[in-house]
Amino acid sequence: MPYLPFPPSWPVYTPALKLADWLESYAEVLELNVWTSTKVASVEPGEKDKKWDVKVVRDDGRERVFSVNHVVFALGFGNGKLKMPDIPGREEFKGQILHSSQHRSARDHLGKKVVVIGSSHDLCSDYVDHGVGVTMVQRGPTYIMSTKEGIPRLIGGLYNEGGPPTDLADRLGASFPNHAAKLLHQRTTKDIAEADKNLLDGLRKVGFKLTFGEDGSGPLLLALKKVGGCYFDVGASQRIIDGQIKLKSDGPIARFTPTGLLFEDGSTLDADVILFATGYGDAREAYLQLLPSHLHDAVQPIWGVNEEGEINSAWREIGGRGPEGKKLAGLWSMMGNLAMCRFHSKHMAM
Repeated sequence: MPYLPFPPSWPVYTPALKLADWLESYAEVLELNVWTSTKVASVEPGEKDKKWDVKVVRDDGRERVFSVNHVVFALGFGNGKLKMPDIPGREEFKGQILHSSQHRSARDHLGKKVVVIGSSHDLCSDYVDHGVGVTMVQRGPTYIMSTKEGIPRLIGGLYNEGGPPTDLADRLGASFPNHAAKLLHQRTTKDIAEADKNLLDGLRKVGFKLTFGEDGSGPLLLALKKVGGCYFDVGASQRIIDGQIKLKSDGPIARFTPTGLLFEDGSTLDADVILFATGYGDAREAYLQLLPSHLHDAVQPIWGVNEEGEINSAWREIGGRGPEGKKLAGLWSMMGNLAMCRFHSKHMAM
């Protein structure tokens, strides 16, 4: 991270709680003024000499308005509208219906039969770890690669102990236009698939639907366009092969029933809990909830790629460069993983 790199003794894949502790320490060491338990109520055009008024509400109900020239929206995708398919008969189902964002732990459903709609491997694996029977309903194909074979081939030359300094690695990684990177990823995706042949063959054998991404480019454009549709395997795929995670991928859902789901082929699936791992809607939704309605049409698409292959609005002003964009001057979008944000935050700060 800027000014304070991760300790070199850390593992390649950092546990979530370890990273959370690091972020707390990072804020304290750099004396960052971070407010938690605070909700942003609105972002509106300012008065006097400031461009924007940001109203926040503390957990005790106190309100405060910041009058500023710039506002950075770092909302990710989880603040957007939940994407849940409209399946008939929902009111008939006698069990519990959740979105994956509402999932806390498999311990909440001990002794239950759980159905996960969508290819949420790690969530299903959590249920297996806690002895909960779980079935994954796969609606569309998923790109799968193992972290063992995939990560070294994708970024191993840049981000490893023998690689260049992180700052240089970030610049090298950001220097490839996405259109050119797609061609490189097509070759790398074939190489990874050959190394993962036994894993992929095992998934095919049990009926798991696979894809190699847009034009065989693997996870690159799935991440940039869909923010999903891929899984970097750390063990859940073998659990599908072994039947620990049951799989249903042979037809679309027709409707809810009082005891579960009915599929178009006439088959049924009983469940006490049905959990939708179906992602989020338009990332702009979270922005529009904070901005006044007369500015909504000026907000440009956020994430996805444009005709030049660049990511829409990320690390830029959300109004774009056209005449309408002037209405939103000073409102910025920050999106992406740690490496992206580490690199582009420097440019945004300038």
